[in-house]
Amino acid sequence: MIIGDPDDPHVKAVATRLARPRDGWIVNAATLAETTYTWQDARLSLRKHHRAEVIAPGIGTRGWIRRLAPADWQRGVVIESVEAAEKTAWLSLLTAVLRTCGVDWLTGIDSLVTAENKLVQQTTARRLGIPTPATVVTNDIAAVPDAVGPDIVVKPLGPGHFFDRDEPYTLFATPVHADDTVLEALAGAPFLVQTRIIARSHLRVVTVRDEVWGAALDATHQPLDWRAAPIAHRSFSVTALPHEIAQGARALAEALGLGYSSQDWAVADDGAYLLDVNPAGQWLFLPEQVATPVSAAVAAWLSES
Repeated sequence: MIIGDPDDPHVKAVATRLARPRDGWIVNAATLAETTYTWQDARLSLRKHHRAEVIAPGIGTRGWIRRLAPADWQRGVVIESVEAAEKTAWLSLLTAVLRTCGVDWLTGIDSLVTAENKLVQQTTARRLGIPTPATVVTNDIAAVPDAVGPDIVVKPLGPGHFFDRDEPYTLFATPVHADDTVLEALAGAPFLVQTRIIARSHLRVVTVRDEVWGAALDATHQPLDWRAAPIAHRSFSVTALPHEIAQGARALAEALGLGYSSQDWAVADDGAYLLDVNPAGQWLFLPEQVATPVSAAVAAWLSES
């Protein structure tokens, strides 16, 4: 069972590699309405296009959560409107299925939601001895220099993508100085404020259970946040990960309860630092020598009985 958008390239890359592709169910909060379903006593019956499936405890179904709903599913929905109530009901049904029907998830919904919190990521990494940038979340500007130093980076603590009057915006990590007046905006919403790491290279580390893959991006001539440069997404190369990074990535994924993880690390002159963990992040932009094995590993796990 795959929770995601059937048109998502990542979902397609996994679904086509299943041992029995036609047996896989792909569903999300938006497509449940297109399927005849019945949930009762933790047992879910599905029927669509002359196919039928029962998902219940004890059956041995495996599942992977990519996305609960399409990215734009709730765009423009007015809070407390009829549409908002309807979409909340679909999400409630779907999350009940995720929690009650006995599916063995690659990453469970509760672990996924918890691990998306960047403060949880950092606390867990530090407990494991994995270096991370010094971090503070505060609306007291005077506290910033003592906490993280004068040369800092500001990152969103919440979602980094939003729409304003139908215009899309992305908040990237932004370098500032501790006395910059832009920090006055910290009073409006919580932000991560971190010591700036001068990276020589960026690493995207992907884990599926105990397997680990890595790809590197030369930080030369790249913005502080490489995601801001479209060409950077096509510029990663396969790399052999140092043992301590591979080991740390595995340990962090396990501690967060993530069967799959996409992690961002920065390699500086004084060592490697974990920057971010995405519990359901992308991998297809990476070189084929990484992307294909990752897709195959997720599909192989789903196909195991």
